[in-house]
This record gives sequence, structure tokens and C-alpha cells, in this order.
Amino acid sequence: MDPGQEKLDAANRGAALWGSFVVSMANYPPRMIATNKETGKVVWETNLSDGQPGVIFSAAPLAVKDKIVIGASGGDRGVRDFIVAVDAATGKLAWRKYVIPAPGEPGSETWKDKNNAWQTGGGAMWITGSFDPATNQVLWGTGNPVPWSDPYYRPGDNLFTNSLISWDPDSGKMNWYHQYTPGDMWDYDEEGTHILIDGEIAGQMHKIVMHTARNGFLYSFERANGQTLMAKPYVDVINWTAGIDQKTGKPVDYDPNRDVQVYSGRQNFTLQDPTRKLCPSMSGGNNFWPPSYSQRTRLLYIPSMTSCNEVTLDQESIKRGVYFSPTFRSIERNESDLIMVDPLTGEIRKRAHSIYPNNSGAVTTAGGLVFTGFTDGTLAAYDDTSLEQLWKINVGTGFSAPPMTFEAGGKQYVVILTGLSRVSKTRHVLTPELREMRQQTMMFVFGL
Repeated sequence: MDPGQEKLDAANRGAALWGSFVVSMANYPPRMIATNKETGKVVWETNLSDGQPGVIFSAAPLAVKDKIVIGASGGDRGVRDFIVAVDAATGKLAWRKYVIPAPGEPGSETWKDKNNAWQTGGGAMWITGSFDPATNQVLWGTGNPVPWSDPYYRPGDNLFTNSLISWDPDSGKMNWYHQYTPGDMWDYDEEGTHILIDGEIAGQMHKIVMHTARNGFLYSFERANGQTLMAKPYVDVINWTAGIDQKTGKPVDYDPNRDVQVYSGRQNFTLQDPTRKLCPSMSGGNNFWPPSYSQRTRLLYIPSMTSCNEVTLDQESIKRGVYFSPTFRSIERNESDLIMVDPLTGEIRKRAHSIYPNNSGAVTTAGGLVFTGFTDGTLAAYDDTSLEQLWKINVGTGFSAPPMTFEAGGKQYVVILTGLSRVSKTRHVLTPELREMRQQTMMFVFGL
């Protein structure tokens, strides 16, 4: 099945299965397509554009009961992003809800500018959310406000960017939200994986949604209402805030009376001091590369970057209609840690360091292994208790995709796709031995 895309510059993070349908996303124009898995015939095709020229869909769609749910991307192109649900049988649009509120809607008061920044406000959802059947909600992380590099253009908290949002999959109603970094100026979007677990805290069982935030903290929330249960750092160096309030989940130095936040005052750029050192870097600790929770150990395994970088205030790009400006500079070699954490307490049990970036992610197995990949082309297996490296292979080209595991014919396999993304290639600026890394897309399958 050829979706007939005019160009191929948008990422594609996968498809969904619903009955006999393979549901996939295509762009230019942005569409959702259901294909019969036996014949390859297109059953239905739905254009999801709302008239914004920069809208794309890069996340994998999520099958939820009788609907397919997907969040829009393109925020850094000046898109006011949204989430939609379509009828899985017919492709008919069921509902559409915007991340950025229009004037007069709840949350619009947090856009305090006179530039109509809400119209190009961002809030992209370029990683697939999670569905909790026990509470009938989809939980989706949203991206940064736009333009991200000039907070003075869009003063205020800029809801509902950088947030975890709970939506009712039947109606599209917002149940609750939590904003991680109000008024973000460093591209700390929190679209990444939100993992659902059940666990005991202080003697009481909780249904938890947890998130390894790009801003360097591990958060746990009550799934039913979004109440903060815990927020602890998982990276070694954090300079943008002094910490997180354990009751509210907001930075302790957040000031609701400020139009532009300063937080710790160590990294907020100003007109007088436009370039500041940011820790963790704007790529974050964890980002699009997913952590993995092991039901065997009841621990979380987080692939995390370790570097800081410099970020510079940019007020000129928006005058040219450029909403995303790469005004950052690597100042340290990009390296990474695999971090083993207790998700209920935030206690860090072990770290395994690599001299190369991890933009791949992790997967844990019931046999006591943790698999992850690195941008130098190494796929490695670690013991899930000691984090001792047990096995590795270098395939000659780096990884941006996470490993996965499956069973066939009574045998377990681990599979991973090679190929560095545009973003991953930039990690090698200060890694001279990898600057000439060959780029090749291949699938490797290993038997356990």
C-alpha cells in the first residue's frame, strides 16, 4: 500500500492494529489510513488537516476500544497542536481537541502576550500516549511552547504545553493535567513515554502514571486525578531549578506572579545575558528514547544523557517567521547513563555509564536482561539487578530506535532497527571518532 506522500521529511513512529486493519499515518496531506492486513486494500482514509500548513503526524496511532487516537505534531513549525479520535470502523472523525486554548477558553489566561502566540503555540504530541482501561483515560505528553527560544514573545505559563494531559477517549473531554515546566524556554517538552504501574506507597496501593521528564526529574502521579506522588532527580547535574515541590509537582522556585520565569536564576537567559549554561542539556536526561519498567524487579531502567549545553535567547528568528531556532551549542562530549531506579521512592540503585549517547531506549525481559543501543552502533545486554554488561555487539551504524522483544515458535527474540535520526547525528559534534559514522537502515534480530 502506497500512501502517496508528496515528500518524506516527517518521522514515522509506527502503526496500530485494530481487528483486521493496519492503521497508519501519512503526511502531505496529513491522513490516517486503514488497510486490510490480508489484502493490502485501503478500507478508509481520513484527512486530519485543520488548515494549518505545518501540521504533520509523526507518532504511532493508538487503538482505544472502537476508536483510533492520535496527537498532531509540527509544533516547532508554528502549529497549534491537537489530539483527535476517529471511528476505527469507518474513519469518521469523532472529536478533535486543541492543546493550546483559544481566547476565552480555560487556560487561555496563561498566554499573556499581545502577539496572538496561541495561534502558533506548539504543544506537539510526537510520541504515542498510553491508555488505561481501568480508569478509561488516555494519557498524553505535550511538547514545548512556540517559539521556544523567546519566552518574552509569549509570557505566561503557556498551558497546556509541557504537560501530561488525561483525556476521555469517548468524548475528548480533558479530565486533568499537570504542567511540568511552566513558561519553558529550553525545549524541555514532555511528550515522552508515560508508564502505568500499580504500586504501594506509604502502605497504600496506588494506580500510578510515571514519567522520566526531559527536565531531569522522575515523576509519579495518581492516575485517577493527577495528584503528585513523587518527583525526584535522576540525572546528576540539574541547574535550572533548586528542586520540585513534592505536593504540587511544580518547581520550588516557580513564581505564579512572574510573566517570565527565572527559576533558579542560573540558566534563564535575558537581554543582558542572552547565553546561559543549561543542565541537563536541552535534549534532556531522557527524551524520545523510552525507559523500561520490569515487572520482575519492579524497577525502572532509564537511558539518560549526561551533558549540559549552552542555550541562547533568539528574538530575531520570529521576525522572519521561523518558530524553531537551534540556538544551542554543545559544550561537552555527549555521553549517557543507564540508570536503575525505584519508581515508588525515586531511589537510584545503580548507574552504568557509556562514553557514547543513548538515543535508542531500553527493553527489559522476564529472563533478567536489559537491552539498549548506542549511537556508535553497539547493542548491549545488562543484568537487571547488577547492571553488569553481559553481552554486546557493534553492527557498524548507530541506533535511534528502541529494541523490542517477541516470541515465535516457542523461542524469544530481540529485534532492533538501525539508523541515526537527524537529531541523533548532532550528538557527535564533540565525538570525533563518530563524525564519519555511516548511515544505514537495517533490522537486526537476535535469538535468546
